[in-house]
Amino acid sequence: MKRANVQRKTAVRCGDCQSIFTAEIEDDGAVFLIGMGDRCGCGGTEFSSFA
Repeated sequence: MKRANVQRKTAVRCGDCQSIFTAEIEDDGAVFLIGMGDRCGCGGTEFSSFA
């Protein structure tokens, strides 16, 4: 599946476990964790900007 155009790269924090990841924020607002997809290892799917 082709992803939307990437808007920017940033650091994000998982809302569940507080882990920090490098992520791409897509034009539609979706967060894509680099190397992990759209889900944290803990199962969390809600992220906030950390940078």
